[in-house]
Amino acid sequence: MRRRTVFRQSLGNSLVVLCLGIAGAAATGEAAAGCGMFPGHGAAPPNWMQEHGKPGRPSRNGGIVGMWQVNLVSDGTAYPVIIPAGVPLDFGTAQWHSDGTETLISGGRAPSTADVCMGVWEQSGPNTYKLKHIGLSYASSDSSPPVVPAQFVGPAIIHETVTLSASGNSYEGNFTIDQYMQDGVTLIEHVGGTVKGVRFTVD
Repeated sequence: MRRRTVFRQSLGNSLVVLCLGIAGAAATGEAAAGCGMFPGHGAAPPNWMQEHGKPGRPSRNGGIVGMWQVNLVSDGTAYPVIIPAGVPLDFGTAQWHSDGTETLISGGRAPSTADVCMGVWEQSGPNTYKLKHIGLSYASSDSSPPVVPAQFVGPAIIHETVTLSASGNSYEGNFTIDQYMQDGVTLIEHVGGTVKGVRFTVD
């Protein structure tokens, strides 16, 4: 019973850290939201979003299947903590697989905070795709301020609707992220924004 009480107190402290960190990140124009809502340096490096394949060359597999460089930006609809429109939230690499699954690796989050999330997708129109994936968010020594030992905060549910370009080498659309507590019901933070992807090829 004592262990459970200590854990609850510790988790409560980490949630306070989380909320304060989000507020601080929004105020300074820094936030990361690829697989959750812990603050970090979400802005992509210079020239991150550039085509590495031959311009206009269609995908070998067709459709959304393949590997992508992605960038996520706030649209200003975040609540209860406000993140202004135009603030970079995260960047990373995503793989959309032919079996309807997807994997995202965040470049804006430290691995100790859980920088990998997995999802499922389906085609919803001629060039439109819907994605839902889940990230398991942690507060850790890399959070600001740090939380030691690392503690599971809860699942982050991410929805995307994207449209593939005519060339098949880029896509763009909208996303939402809902970060929950461990119960998967109590909402900590909601974020909305735009996502862009550029296909990464062997050429």
